[in-house]
Amino acid sequence: MTVKANTRQNLDFKCKCGAIHAALHDAAPQSGRRLICHCNDCQAFAHYLGKEKLMLDDHAGTHVYQTDSSRFEITKGQDNLACVTVTGGPLLRWYCKDCQTPIANTLSSTRFPFLSLILSGFDRGKTDALLGRDAEHVAVESGAGDLGKIKTAGMAGMLFKLLVRTVKARFNPDLKKSPLFDNETGKPVVTPTKLEPAERLAIDEKADIYREVLAEMARA
Repeated sequence: MTVKANTRQNLDFKCKCGAIHAALHDAAPQSGRRLICHCNDCQAFAHYLGKEKLMLDDHAGTHVYQTDSSRFEITKGQDNLACVTVTGGPLLRWYCKDCQTPIANTLSSTRFPFLSLILSGFDRGKTDALLGRDAEHVAVESGAGDLGKIKTAGMAGMLFKLLVRTVKARFNPDLKKSPLFDNETGKPVVTPTKLEPAERLAIDEKADIYREVLAEMARA
């Protein structure tokens, strides 16, 4: 049976090694926002995991779906989670510690109920069916190749949606719940890894070469 884009169903996740199983509940276009992020930090995360061919598209973009953190559930393998900050800042990037399958990006506490699922870890056919294919691009200045004619999203709109989620969570604490954080302390369930400056520099050099290759392939 064909899944319709406007139906509300679960979008299931399983990492490559099968250690982590999860689900996004009530998956539908109106329940979140599909974006393709070309920022240097998203690219750095892909190269950090060694998953650039999986995570990055032909323009070095990462396909994500931003939604409420409370709608995401880990049904197996919470002990297999790992996360890293590639900048030392408040954005945490989550993955399976055994197979390095990417999962999501969050902020560093449940004060901001923000979840950006990395869609390369999900079944593409079902993802498109449930969430729709329409997506806006952000941070295009860091992408590879010609991105002059694509649909872009502004940072102001993204920050406004985060503010709305934060205000709603003040009145409904259940919206802050997340399998990636301790519900009582609001802290991550695992200690984040922080890249050393030399590590990040080496990753950025690799990312530069990878973007050049993508751009050259597009011109060919």
